[in-house]
Amino acid sequence: MTRLAPLSPADPESDRTAGDSPADGRTPAGWWHARWVMPLALALGYVLNVLFRLALVREQDYPTVSPDEPMYLVMARILAGRSTTEIPNDQVIPAGYSLLISPALRITEDPVYAYHLVMGINALISCLVLPLAYWALRRLNVSRAVSYIAACAAVLLPPVVFYSQFGMADTPLPALVLAWLIGVHGMLSEGSRRRRIWFALLGAFAAGYCLLTHDRGGVIIALTGLVLLVTLVLGWAPRIAAALGLGLLAAMFAAKQAMTAWMMSHVDGAKPSEVGNVVFETLENTRLMRRTIMRTIGHIWYFMTSTWGLGALALVVCVCAVLSPRFTRANRVVAFLMVALLGGIALAAAAGLPNDHRIDTIVYARYLSLLVPAYVLVAVAVLFHIRGWKKIVALGAASAGVTLALTAVLLHMAGKQLPKSHFILWGLPDSTFLSSLWSDDWRSFHGARTTAVALIVFLVLLALRLLGGSRRAGLATGAVGVVLAVFAGWATVAITDQVTVPNMKSRYGDATGFIEKSGLRRGDRLVMDRAFRWETRVTMGYEVIDGRTWTRSLIKGETVPAEANVAVLNRFDDTSPAAATWPGVPAGWHIDRDVPEDHYVIWRRG
Repeated sequence: MTRLAPLSPADPESDRTAGDSPADGRTPAGWWHARWVMPLALALGYVLNVLFRLALVREQDYPTVSPDEPMYLVMARILAGRSTTEIPNDQVIPAGYSLLISPALRITEDPVYAYHLVMGINALISCLVLPLAYWALRRLNVSRAVSYIAACAAVLLPPVVFYSQFGMADTPLPALVLAWLIGVHGMLSEGSRRRRIWFALLGAFAAGYCLLTHDRGGVIIALTGLVLLVTLVLGWAPRIAAALGLGLLAAMFAAKQAMTAWMMSHVDGAKPSEVGNVVFETLENTRLMRRTIMRTIGHIWYFMTSTWGLGALALVVCVCAVLSPRFTRANRVVAFLMVALLGGIALAAAAGLPNDHRIDTIVYARYLSLLVPAYVLVAVAVLFHIRGWKKIVALGAASAGVTLALTAVLLHMAGKQLPKSHFILWGLPDSTFLSSLWSDDWRSFHGARTTAVALIVFLVLLALRLLGGSRRAGLATGAVGVVLAVFAGWATVAITDQVTVPNMKSRYGDATGFIEKSGLRRGDRLVMDRAFRWETRVTMGYEVIDGRTWTRSLIKGETVPAEANVAVLNRFDDTSPAAATWPGVPAGWHIDRDVPEDHYVIWRRG
């Protein structure tokens, strides 16, 4: 099998590698290799992708994914120096992403304008995948043209764009993972001592910030620490590079702990996230072993189909790289990290997710989405370097076999549970898009159809590469990249229209709609009855930026916070008077307005 990269990476001075020579032997135009061309192309591509993302979310005015978005937005509000308020579920989760979007809440107290700014920050962060993807492919000795085309495809992939359309920590993770893998690869590749130190610091920082951003970062920081320790002991890189990397990794871990402690001190009744405890408790419970295995397979299956088979191709090659001495040490270690991270996150997610009887809990898209660009880029690099139609067909067959095997095992293990579970479109965007190409159905889950369409796309891409043969491998891989970019863009727009926009419209009443109907004013301090609609309660923690919120069992007589001046209670019986919604109402409160169409009553103090 052909190596993915030579022993030495691309020369940083000349930015040339053997991959820059076209496969048919023609000399490329001189202007293409001018120093200004690629920075200009990357800058233009970055700007266009930012504008594309902003166009997709131009009508989004408020958070729609509960409780995830409100949790990150409330923490961003506190980090921005705004007044404290309650946090959904009273759990403090990693605040690294909230720190990135906190400038939006420093600028304004208008929740709609602030959310628009958050979407803008998301677009700027998410599009960093473009230059990082280009850098990654150049390190794998892929030509500049193919690297640029493939990078443009990677930044348009639905799992990369979809989660950036919400105020969620999944936005920066794909870029952070690419930076992490580039850093480890650079540290272990040939180069000057100073250069390898900088790569080690890049990898350690990216791994550490993953931990600051989401609990998934725990798997990444553990793998990074392992690689740095082995490197330090065996001398795979200058030991000063490994030592400094370990030091920075420890500092990032300490920063995460300090940030969590600070956040807990600023939120009344807050407690640390219990995700890690749940994962270990589930893994130790032998009665839940079958469920955990089923979910792990389901998550990996979703990953393979959401990457249209290219993820399976990359997985096959990464496993071969780990086992074969024909690959460079840098490639073998990075391949190990990619395989280990895929399995580690899938297993942790399978164990940590609740038993909520949802299909997307069995085949979850979100937690592995951070690896989508990396796997797709490795697949493109393989197609660029591999020679001989027999090898291409063999790799294609192995990749299709992996995907089909996962499908068969999943449908066997979950065949009885899937029909009884709830279909939540937001949790299954990629698989539903693929199955809709078969049946035009966006309202149900079809595992077999999803696999069939994903493999059809994979075979089309493979056929394009086969048409180039060995002499025009670069041209054929470029064509694969173009088709991939077009298909990714189309899929992203379709998922936005069918998933993001309807989800946003359905949540209007929980955000802007409630603010308008309830008559909330600047500085109001809202207490909500615990029986009131859950989605509205968690959203209000962000929406009431210039005041604050509480949740209390008001109808059971729980004490009203002294600072509260507005209360909302359900109207369970439309035939009863509005005054009956709050038995034992404290003195000084009166009905401000009745909203019978939404079954609640607003009370005010004074």
